[in-house]
Amino acid sequence: MNETELWLKIKESLSTSEIVDEEVYNDYITTAKLVRNDQNEYNLVVKSQFAIRVITPLKDVIVKEIKKHLGHLVIFNFMTAAQYKENQKQLKEIAAAKTVTKIPTKKYSAVFDNFIEGESNKQAFLASKMIAHNPGKQYIPLFIYGDSGLGKTHLLQAIYNEISEKKPELKTLFLSSESLIKRVVDVLYKDHDAIEAFKEELMSYDVLLIDDIQFLAKKEKTNEIFFTIFNHFIENNKQLVFSSDKSPDNLNGFDKRIITRFDMGLTTSIKTLDFETAVLITKAEIKMQGVKQQISYEALNYIATYYADDVRKIKGSISKISFWGIQNEPSAEINMDVISSLFKDVSTANLGILNVKKVKEIVGEKYGVSVKSIDGKARTANIANARHLSMYLVKNILNHSLSQIGNEFGGKDHTTVINAVNKIENLINTDKNFKLVVEVLKTKILSK
Repeated sequence: MNETELWLKIKESLSTSEIVDEEVYNDYITTAKLVRNDQNEYNLVVKSQFAIRVITPLKDVIVKEIKKHLGHLVIFNFMTAAQYKENQKQLKEIAAAKTVTKIPTKKYSAVFDNFIEGESNKQAFLASKMIAHNPGKQYIPLFIYGDSGLGKTHLLQAIYNEISEKKPELKTLFLSSESLIKRVVDVLYKDHDAIEAFKEELMSYDVLLIDDIQFLAKKEKTNEIFFTIFNHFIENNKQLVFSSDKSPDNLNGFDKRIITRFDMGLTTSIKTLDFETAVLITKAEIKMQGVKQQISYEALNYIATYYADDVRKIKGSISKISFWGIQNEPSAEINMDVISSLFKDVSTANLGILNVKKVKEIVGEKYGVSVKSIDGKARTANIANARHLSMYLVKNILNHSLSQIGNEFGGKDHTTVINAVNKIENLINTDKNFKLVVEVLKTKILSK
């Protein structure tokens, strides 16, 4: 049944419906035209935007009528004649573009040359380069996992760029799990043919990279489609690369068959940045963002230590420093005073208890006392001094709140913390030797 015949039958039904006003029918229904974009998408073209507002309440009725005559649901929209003309123009441009064969070009700024390699990411980096140089030859799939912000997306995009540039004969696709889910949801509203066409489209690629695959968990229909595509790639020695925040064995919400196939290739992790790698990334970001001022050793170590859990945070911190640099002379130094001022309102609770423990351990070592003693109630001189200095350093370096510091030191109240911080600040201001000791301990804490 063509759209003209279909619209005649719908109009016959609407003309006798009690919910359709006669004036609305005569003025807006009879003058409308039903057109089809494809097998599952229909537009009702009306004479004005006002007409759309008038007949929109009838949308569900019209969709039900279409289903009654065609036997399935369709995508249905209202359009003015001008909107329909523009829509057809765009569809023609898209169709024309699809007939032109284009060599893939770089789409992302992430490449292997601007990825900082270190102990925490070395294995993932080497595996990614091997895949980029010889896709489909080994490690199908390559599965890279690790916490957010450590460089997984960078590696997937670098693989995509490398293959697109060096092996343009291979069809390569990079997808976030979010974009894949959206595409699947879109085809699920259509018929079986649309779903099969979508599978065929993805299976036409030689290399498929999917970022943050953990978000596909518990998406039953998506998993069904994905399983078919997955098998096709494995059976035809075509390259698959995935990233996730968890290893395959710790992913929940996936069919066991998919988990098994994740483990068929190479699984490698990216760990939280080691200090040396974090410093290298910090230096590289300072250079890339064009910071002209010199940054002190302590300030550099602070940034590297503070943000070692997330490369994006390092970049964000350097952006803050870069903005400060624009407002100051190139001869100015970025020291700890500048850093303390710039980041005084930034929460550092994410650094966690291990960093507080590190402060206590280093201070305790200096004073010859244990962490347990620092957290306890003893008030001997060495223990009290170590406790007060530890509290000061946690406040100064980690910027924890007074109540948080009290909890981290055996449940002390906030007045105890205030007194400790004030005591240390007074000593720093009046005793140059003590000030030097504090600076040495700071450097040790930030670099160890």
